[in-house]
Amino acid sequence: MMMISILSIGLLLWTQFTYMNSFAATWDQVDFSLALDRYDLMAMQPHFPGYPYFILGGKLINIWIENQTAALTIFNSLFYFSALFPMYQLAREYLTRSSSLLMAALLYSSSYMLVIVNQPMSEGAAIACLWWYFWSIEKAIKENSRTAKVLPLFLFSALLGIRLSYLPFAVGLFYLFYKKWALKTYTIKQIVFHLGAAMLFQFVWVGALIVSEGSLKGFVKLSLAFTSGHFNSWGNTAVSSSIPFFERAKILIVDNVIWTGVSSQSLFLCVLYVVLISLCFYRFRWSMLKQHSAPQLAVIMSMSYFFWALFAQNIDKPRHILPIAMFLLFLLLVNVLHKFSHSIMLILFMMLLLGQSFHSFLLLKEQATSEPATYQLASYLKKLNEPAVIYAWEETRVLEYLNVPVSSNQVETYSVFLHDQSYYKNSKILLTDKVLKGFENQEPNVASRIKKVKEFKSNALFDPVYDRIILYEWK
Repeated sequence: MMMISILSIGLLLWTQFTYMNSFAATWDQVDFSLALDRYDLMAMQPHFPGYPYFILGGKLINIWIENQTAALTIFNSLFYFSALFPMYQLAREYLTRSSSLLMAALLYSSSYMLVIVNQPMSEGAAIACLWWYFWSIEKAIKENSRTAKVLPLFLFSALLGIRLSYLPFAVGLFYLFYKKWALKTYTIKQIVFHLGAAMLFQFVWVGALIVSEGSLKGFVKLSLAFTSGHFNSWGNTAVSSSIPFFERAKILIVDNVIWTGVSSQSLFLCVLYVVLISLCFYRFRWSMLKQHSAPQLAVIMSMSYFFWALFAQNIDKPRHILPIAMFLLFLLLVNVLHKFSHSIMLILFMMLLLGQSFHSFLLLKEQATSEPATYQLASYLKKLNEPAVIYAWEETRVLEYLNVPVSSNQVETYSVFLHDQSYYKNSKILLTDKVLKGFENQEPNVASRIKKVKEFKSNALFDPVYDRIILYEWK
């Protein structure tokens, strides 16, 4: 069992570096890639809040790897590989050595986790850092050394410097302080001191961003503009979305967490995980949750982030639920492996590990070798032999990044489009389906003035928003 676990990890690490994803296929991925060349928040390189530690990691890899997108992907892969240590150490609190290694292999090989890690996005590094942060809190609860006390404060700063939307995990520090206070290890004065130290760690990267912007006023102005846009406009949060609350909750739990985050949209993996969930509930004992801090912490942090994801994140993008899937897998595996040890369960876990590893291999290979829909669109436009202009949404960022010679305009208002396209009388006017859908909400008869030109498709697991692009011509 130990050998199979080690081989699966080795195979997947080899796959990550053999099939390295170097596509910057979305707006955010382009932002991050450009930031390695010139860091400028005002130019959206990257967008607010800057993700300084993620960009720093990418810059370090970029010293040896010339391709900026690949450098970010490699940084994610290396950081995620390092997270095997906290995965194993957390499992070792409750399981044997071989079972702990099996659990670490199952967590590491989670297909959707690897798909996101293999993208030039901050989520991959953030998940790796979250594993270290989770372990550091557990370590600090059990130990009183100076390193154990300081490590979670530092790692929480690193976590937010990689991905600020993981702010709800501050609850982990409050849980730590409560446990220390209950054990009479910390006094109120010591808790205040450690809170101050945590804030100083945060100021390291926040202060650097303020300096990069030139002034505190400019930084605050930029942050308020981004926050307003996220919650009230393009962020598809509960505030700006028209989706009913219960439908939103269903999408988050069933579609995003269970079907995508845990099962990676594989029916085979979904069936196996449903069996494990059933076994977990069958043999679940409240005593484990009451007596052990790691399961308690996993529940508390996952619940705090669940409500954040439900109300303040874009449910069209399942990558935002990665932490929930991570903690769910931890709780599920540690409970089932702790309660069941006979040979039938071993066969089930081997099926899961081998099936999940093979599924991950196929996905990583496809992600690195198959052109995303945005790249297919760019290739098509580059081959046009006549003057043209394209109206699109987020695709424009990718088209500009790929130096497509066709003029691309981002427009959302139908009246503005009618006025603007009148300046291109001798050019072919092209629109994407996202633009057309927006126009149809403003002008019901707009469909009569377009004809379909071409359709571009890629795997929705890699990008669920721009996996399918339909190109139309304006008549």
